[in-house]
Amino acid sequence: MKILNELAPGQKLEEVRFLRRYKRFLVDVERQSGEVITVHNPNTGSMKSCLSEGCRAVISWKTPAQLQKSKAKLPATLELLHSGRGWIGVNTMRTNGIVRAALEKGALVLPRRKTFRDAVELISDSARARLPKSPTHRVVSEPSLRGQSFRPDFYWEGWLLEVKNVTQISGGYIQFPDAVSVRGAAHMRHLGELSGQGYGCAVIFVLSRPEGNSFRAADEIDPEFSAALRGARDRGLVAMPVRMSYGLKGVSFRGSVALES
Repeated sequence: MKILNELAPGQKLEEVRFLRRYKRFLVDVERQSGEVITVHNPNTGSMKSCLSEGCRAVISWKTPAQLQKSKAKLPATLELLHSGRGWIGVNTMRTNGIVRAALEKGALVLPRRKTFRDAVELISDSARARLPKSPTHRVVSEPSLRGQSFRPDFYWEGWLLEVKNVTQISGGYIQFPDAVSVRGAAHMRHLGELSGQGYGCAVIFVLSRPEGNSFRAADEIDPEFSAALRGARDRGLVAMPVRMSYGLKGVSFRGSVALES
């Protein structure tokens, strides 16, 4: 199901050739003219199963208004890398918007639960004031929570949602994380605690590459995250691996993927 008609709304996309990544946030690419430019890489992970020198890549060019507002020194951003089998969505700044579009279009549906506490009672007054008046699509991005030191990515119609972009693949499994994620493990523990209190909490793993028949936590990369996720699921946290497909003409929802325990 097509959920976004534009990968980077209002921005020009260009296919280039990936050369190298360095200093984490910098990537050199070669344009079709042969010009080599440096672009911004927003992905903080290792990207170790994505980077292949000479592979196809897609960048988005910032508009003049965006450059002026952000004071950005780099005019373009890395969006996609090609694995040989398809595009990988590596711009983690896009993932929340993709999930929100999938929710609002009804492509991504949370499981029905007979009884759970509406997490609206947890969100702060300032976050609650941002709730739409409509009885449906009641959503707040990154709501602050009473008595909590973290912010989930969304409050959505009774649920607290955390979103993770997944690009790591190993042995046929698509995995998260691709580097140690202390923050990610802490978020799983927080959500597990709230799930244990009866609140609806879920983590959406957005599988942003075409390979891999099932998803699992990457124990060999970050055993702490894996343990935190397992513990949170034992307390009621819902884990949902879903696949998205990417291209220069937008993003499509491809459905759920099996979760390996």
